[in-house]
Amino acid sequence: MKGWIARLGPGLMLAAAAVGVSHLVQSTRAGADFGLSFVWLVVLISILKYPAFRFAVDYASLTNHSLVYAYSKMGRLPMYWLLVGFVVDMFIATAAVSLVTAGLLISVFDLPFSGPHVAIVVAVLSALVLLNGKYARAERLVKVLVFSFSVLAVIAMLLALPRLGSEGRELFAALTPSRSLAVFVIAIAGWMPMPMTGSIFISMWAREKKAAGGDAITHRSAVNDLRFGWVLTMVLAVSFMIMGTAILFQADRAVPASAGAFATELLAIFTAIIGDWSYPVIALAAVAVMWSTVLALMDILPRVTSRLVDCLRGYAEEPRTPYGAMLAVQVSGVTLIMLMLLGSFNTFIDFATSAGFITAPAIAYYNYRALMQARETTGYQPSRALVVWHWVGFAALAAFAIAFLVARFT
Repeated sequence: MKGWIARLGPGLMLAAAAVGVSHLVQSTRAGADFGLSFVWLVVLISILKYPAFRFAVDYASLTNHSLVYAYSKMGRLPMYWLLVGFVVDMFIATAAVSLVTAGLLISVFDLPFSGPHVAIVVAVLSALVLLNGKYARAERLVKVLVFSFSVLAVIAMLLALPRLGSEGRELFAALTPSRSLAVFVIAIAGWMPMPMTGSIFISMWAREKKAAGGDAITHRSAVNDLRFGWVLTMVLAVSFMIMGTAILFQADRAVPASAGAFATELLAIFTAIIGDWSYPVIALAAVAVMWSTVLALMDILPRVTSRLVDCLRGYAEEPRTPYGAMLAVQVSGVTLIMLMLLGSFNTFIDFATSAGFITAPAIAYYNYRALMQARETTGYQPSRALVVWHWVGFAALAAFAIAFLVARFT
């Protein structure tokens, strides 16, 4: 089994990375607070974002380059947009993921510390693991646990289905338009199934998969791999929403406002459905899911950000910014956010996931432009339907981005 999991393609790696804040926290909260009222939103936003990720895989599999290379060839403005996206992820996204991981650790090990303080420790320890070169060894174990947790999530969802609507309980909330509801909708959409910067990651994974597999990894197989992983992310998101509906919404149980209390409630959902015997497996796998996301963000984001900074400074061929220095900047930023900018757990998570829209439309546009500029060398032209799909998604992402800015600054 371990050998099979080790050969997971970029699409499945994308699904594994997606099972983090967007799924564990936001999908569960959506189900707990609103029942199945926002299942359509999860599916719709995933469909709208798909072309940007598809173009990323197209570009990488056809050119053997990642999108970072493509952006560097398109000029400084695309690189500035990408830099803004990665800076947001470096600090805000990493802080959010560290905080959820801290909540799980507090719940599982009954730690007598606050979420922000444990999150700082998580970030520091993760940085030390990466600097000591232990990430590859840790990743192998984490990947097995992430896969196991995903399987458990689907099983728990199937077992929860008979509870939906039992004893005449409602499945949908009575929604009243309000600013707070709008903020939550934007937050759900921001990281569902993952931030747009994830398209840069999958372009890197697709390039590496192509380099490792050679001619056996065709453009068609790369696209099919993405499709499977993308559908899996939607299935997992809906699974957590169904569990939140069955256990919390239909029992009128409020979602806790602290990281540790939320994690306790999350694990209780699984044990209520599967049984108390499953707690050790679920707890270990849940911690692994979140910790793997922390490691992934702290491994890739400083590298890409330092590369972008060097390109903007005119050192594209001779990197000047060391990974360790950028990693230290990332840890410092996360620490500052945890100590000074954190209000309630739910409010911060909503802000972090909403912030994904700041650069989403620009990245979607430049991913398409990168593929179009590579037509002369690849001979590839996306279908008219996919191009139209892209522009519809671009318009929707732009509307969400404007709504985010209006909601935050008015």
